[in-house]
Amino acid sequence: MNTLPPLTIREWSAAEWQASAAAWSDLLARSHQDALFLSWGWLTTWWRHFGVSPDFRLLLCAAYRGEVLVGIAPLFVQPATRRWVPVRSLQFVGNSWRDDSAVASPYQDFIAVSEQRAAVREAILGHLADSGAWSEMVVSFSSDAPAWALALTRTSLAKEFHLRATEHSVSHQADLTGGFDAYLSRLGQSTRRSLWHLRRRLDSVGAVRVEHAGEAGLEAAFEHLNRLHELRWRKPAFMGARLRFHLDIAKELCARGELQMSLIHIDDAVVSVVYDVRKNTRQYNLKMAFDPAVERQFSLGLIHFGFALESAAQAGVTTYDFLAGPGQTTDFKSNLAQQRQELATVQVLTGMILPRLYRWHGALKAGTK
Repeated sequence: MNTLPPLTIREWSAAEWQASAAAWSDLLARSHQDALFLSWGWLTTWWRHFGVSPDFRLLLCAAYRGEVLVGIAPLFVQPATRRWVPVRSLQFVGNSWRDDSAVASPYQDFIAVSEQRAAVREAILGHLADSGAWSEMVVSFSSDAPAWALALTRTSLAKEFHLRATEHSVSHQADLTGGFDAYLSRLGQSTRRSLWHLRRRLDSVGAVRVEHAGEAGLEAAFEHLNRLHELRWRKPAFMGARLRFHLDIAKELCARGELQMSLIHIDDAVVSVVYDVRKNTRQYNLKMAFDPAVERQFSLGLIHFGFALESAAQAGVTTYDFLAGPGQTTDFKSNLAQQRQELATVQVLTGMILPRLYRWHGALKAGTK
């Protein structure tokens, strides 16, 4: 009978992380976890732009079976204050909780070989529990809060932590498995008309052209995205460090053929921009914006999504992920999607004060309902 070597946990230095691109990508492929937001490129770019504070300390844990890498926890520690109590907040690279200046990355988790995911989670959390390096852990946009609670009960923190799920949201996905025609057939009549049948009305407005942004045109494409977003939402899509991050990651994705940023021109004007990324058979919509003045008897935004979905299906994409986030006036994502995923931020508190304080506050809040 073959016995697996025990799991061992080792903390990587920043230099080891920077040198790990190939091993990281291989592990991510074997994990079948999110290929974009847990990728080496996305997270190292995020850290370069948002991990610059001297108060941030990288705490990146790697799990091994013998000499074989089977798990990675991309984490860092930052100081924070919760209910006037200072904490050392353990967070995932890719998010700085409640910091609107940083890009937010969904689907956070430890990366682990599929068949060892539970064991890796438990082993890394055990290592972290014994480290004493943190008093709060935050897992943003998690789809599996019960798994975190179960794993923590098997660590040295078993009787000393309080876990709460907050900031609930829903991400929506379109199923393109059978191709674009099959996808259209599953839509409601009104949605199908807006997405597909009204496309021909664009021609009545002017000469229509769909352009895909290449590396040379990325800065101009993001300028159009910000301009159009401001017309509809009264603010640019990305500013400051967030814009610099997206320009850097877009260039990297473009070089690999994974960027799918499309612009609709009517005559000489750019009237709509869809900012997508394609990873394997999944395509993500990171942002879209359009000129509301063009919209009369049709939805320009839905028509552009129709172009993006059709192109994705033709390229073999099986899942188009609209991610989480509301529309301005309607819940259009639920109308376009056949699948949904419940997400929440998992906050874990340890120590003598915060768990009691949060339990008391939770009980008080429940008692007032």
